[in-house]
This record gives sequence, C-alpha cells and structure tokens, in this order.
Amino acid sequence: MHPERFTVDSNRKYLARLGAGLAAGLGAAALVWTGTAANAEIAGPQGDFEAQIIGGDEVAEGQYPWLVGLGSPGEGTPWERQFCGGSVIAPTVVLTAAHCVEDAAAGDLAVFSGSVDLESADVAETAVADLHVAPGYNDPVAFANDWALLLLAEPVDAEPIGLSADPAVFDALETAGWGLTEDNEYPTVARWVEVPFIDDDACAGAYPGETDAVSMLCAGDLADGGIDSCSGDSGGPIMAPGEDGGLVLAGIVSWGYGSAEAGHPGVYAEVAEFDEAIAEVLADWGV
Repeated sequence: MHPERFTVDSNRKYLARLGAGLAAGLGAAALVWTGTAANAEIAGPQGDFEAQIIGGDEVAEGQYPWLVGLGSPGEGTPWERQFCGGSVIAPTVVLTAAHCVEDAAAGDLAVFSGSVDLESADVAETAVADLHVAPGYNDPVAFANDWALLLLAEPVDAEPIGLSADPAVFDALETAGWGLTEDNEYPTVARWVEVPFIDDDACAGAYPGETDAVSMLCAGDLADGGIDSCSGDSGGPIMAPGEDGGLVLAGIVSWGYGSAEAGHPGVYAEVAEFDEAIAEVLADWGV
C-alpha cells in the first residue's frame, strides 16, 4: 500500500504526502502541484473538501532538468518514499518549502534525481548533508517565507535553475510535480500544468488577512477554478519565462484552500524576496 498522510488545519490546503519512514518526524505540509484531473475527498477538522486537480500533462525527460523529488531514505522505490518536490539551484543545493522539512534532520531526507519517473532505474538517490530553514518562516503570517535549502552530500547530475531576482507581474506560469491524479493515485511520472498569474490585490482578496504580498504570490484560475495542485508537490517549482527564453524559478509550491476551487488559487513562496538570503546561505556553505 502506498504510504501517505494528509494534514488539514482550518480547511487550509496543507496536503502532505509523507513517506512511511518520515511520517512521525515532519509537521503539517502544504499543497502540491499536479497536472492532471483529480477528485479526492480529504477529511479535516472542518469537514471534507474535494482536492480537484484538472489540466496538465506528463513531464518529458529533460523538460525541467532541475526538478527533483524529496523523500525519506530507506527501503522501497523513490516513488514510495517521495513526499515533496524541490528545485536544484546549484549542483549540491536544492531549494524546497520550509513546511516540508521544518521538523526534519538532514539524515531524515533524501533527494531523487535523474528521471521524472520515480520508478526508473535512472533515478539517483542523494543524501542530504545539511539543511537551512528560513528564519522568517511563518512570520508575519502562516506560511510566509516558506523556503528551505538542502545541502547535498554530493553533486547531482541536474541542470540548476536560475532564480527570479526581481518581483514581477508574470503572465503564464508553469508548475510541476508528482501530486495526486484524477484516479486519486500518485503518478510515478511527474506532471506539469500551466497556470495564470494572479496579482497581489486579487490574491489578498482571495485570502483576507492570510497572505503576505512580500513573500507570496498566487496563481490559478481565480474566476473558474479547475487548475490547481494536490498532495505530493509541496516544495516544487513554479516557473516563469526568463530573459534568455528559458525558465526561471518564480516561486515554491506552498499552500491554498481546497483544490482547483474558484476564488481560491494556489499560493507560492516568491523567490525574488529571498534570493539574497539564499545567496548568503550558499556562501556560508562554500557553494
């Protein structure tokens, strides 16, 4: 049976997929992006809601060469142990969400790279030597500054993604991960979906008093819903077109209410706010 756990607090969508070896060690984790339709009933203290994921396709090998899975070390395939996503930003550094690792030690974690199919023989498992959780996490509101860095024990064979250095009004954004599908199952092959950017005012209107415009951005179909994420993609990337025609990392999958619901878009940590803080940590690590 596929190991999993969902944590829902006040109907906020912190949907966590936890590997069996790590379930006891991690706290509440947040929403995760997927790229296909899903319709899963998730029970929480405020009742059930539908995690409805619509739209998207399988990620092709090489499409997002920085995309990695984050999970627990131990027995079983990486697919069985993956619970969050991440982005390679240097050969030995992965950027993920703070909520994925806030209660973990480095030895509790492993990074899966080399293939978008977590059951492929090409997947490499790399140990985590150190981790850094944003000191401003959860300040001034819950899930503000939702970022963390993982220092890997050895370099991974992956192309790092550059960070978006300036806050911007984006157009179409792309996000990817191994979240739930329409069959209420986790795919072995990552999926991706394109979602429209939502400006700060509209984002704040969707979640009154719960967003931080400085460290968060929103994306999704605010009017109609139908495009959103589900359990398994927390910490993964949301990407925007860069000046060179490639993609840059605009944000990190963080949280939201429900899934694919009109009026409740996905919320992401905005990397432009903390790119300098990230650079300082990398310098301390000698990267």
